[in-house]
Amino acid sequence: MAGPAAGRGFSLLAVLLMMAVLAFLALGALNVSLLQERMAGHSRDRHLALQAAEAALRDAEADIEANLTADSAFVAGCTAGLCVPASMAASGAVSTLRWRSIDWGSGAGQSRAYGSATGATALPDVAEAPRYIVELLPVLPPEAGTSAHLGNGIGERPQAFRITARGVGLRSSTVVILQSTYIKR
Repeated sequence: MAGPAAGRGFSLLAVLLMMAVLAFLALGALNVSLLQERMAGHSRDRHLALQAAEAALRDAEADIEANLTADSAFVAGCTAGLCVPASMAASGAVSTLRWRSIDWGSGAGQSRAYGSATGATALPDVAEAPRYIVELLPVLPPEAGTSAHLGNGIGERPQAFRITARGVGLRSSTVVILQSTYIKR
């Protein structure tokens, strides 16, 4: 007579297997939820670093407009964040990779801190203050329809500057680097 006792054992085994399957499904859902939370955190951190780099670009533009001219202390070694592109110093051509050789640390003196020249307030929630460099680019040619000799002389031509800004997010490992060209007339 194995009928009723065997049926109860089989029911217990079936319920235990269903509970194990439900536990694995719950564990999988928890894992997906944690992964999505981490992705959202990384996205927020990257967005914060992007905002910091954007703020540094705007700060550099204000610095150029208020304080910098072609006669400022631009050097090949990027002292105080004022740089001459490496290949421009030698051949007159413009380099685009100066930002890769810069020591972005605050003690190196090769970059400028956000707000150091403009007095802008510090940004909240970032691991490090944004920093930037300004490169002096060649003087732009006269605009179309004008002459370099008639009313638009060499001294009146616009000056171009390349700004490279580095922003850091909530974690110091999240870094965004942006570049823009600023024309000062």
